[in-house]
Amino acid sequence: MAIPRACRRLFLVAALAGNGVGALSGQQPTAPLDTTRRDSLPAVLVGHVTDSAGTGLPGAEVTLFHSTTVRAITGDSGDFRVTGVPAGTNVFNVRRIGFEAASFTAVLKSGKTHRATFKLTESAHALPTVAVSDTAIPTHWLDQFERRKSGSRGTFFTRKDIERKGARSGVDIVRTVPGVRVVPVRGGGYQILMSRGSGANRCIPTTFVHNQPYSGTLDDFTAEDVEALEVYVGISEIPPEFDKGGKGVCAVIVIWTRDPRKAP
Repeated sequence: MAIPRACRRLFLVAALAGNGVGALSGQQPTAPLDTTRRDSLPAVLVGHVTDSAGTGLPGAEVTLFHSTTVRAITGDSGDFRVTGVPAGTNVFNVRRIGFEAASFTAVLKSGKTHRATFKLTESAHALPTVAVSDTAIPTHWLDQFERRKSGSRGTFFTRKDIERKGARSGVDIVRTVPGVRVVPVRGGGYQILMSRGSGANRCIPTTFVHNQPYSGTLDDFTAEDVEALEVYVGISEIPPEFDKGGKGVCAVIVIWTRDPRKAP
């Protein structure tokens, strides 16, 4: 017996509806969309450090406040690049020998590269009056270097030693000192690590310039900047005047810059 056309349509719709319910009841839940955000990605800060006249300053240290790893040293034209900076409001310190230390605040967005230009002001230091003849070259500023060189443990470099090594940077001067390891750092530049004896813990040396504490490192100086250098690897070598506070200084580098009268 033939089924009327209208009944056939009703039968087909009912069959499809039944199959659809069965298929939906057997489906697995759709996987949630990837909601990973970029908020956790570090930011990058690139920029330029200049003097008050706008000339780029090489050897300036740019560091993230309260961080020992996020830092950079400006290149020959004063440019720098700091990577691995957390997003948000950050305070940076800028230092260079001969200039007043300063700081600036930057609001950085996650995963973005930001640019900044910062000027440093030259610091004026009153120098003691020294009576000299036309031919004599004052050597009093190296008296303490000579005293320790003659009676202390450590490694000492004079200007002649530096020229003989053919060093181009301050770091090049100390590369061959036993116990010294020179490690490249992200963003450019090098970090000096020291240890005495196999298995000894490596430490970052404390830096002095003309016997005064210096917040930067030897990597801030070219070999041409240095007149003499003292290197003390290990606690047993360090003269007591460099650890007056008993803070447990583990290694020391003392930098003596060139006499201006002898500079080319």
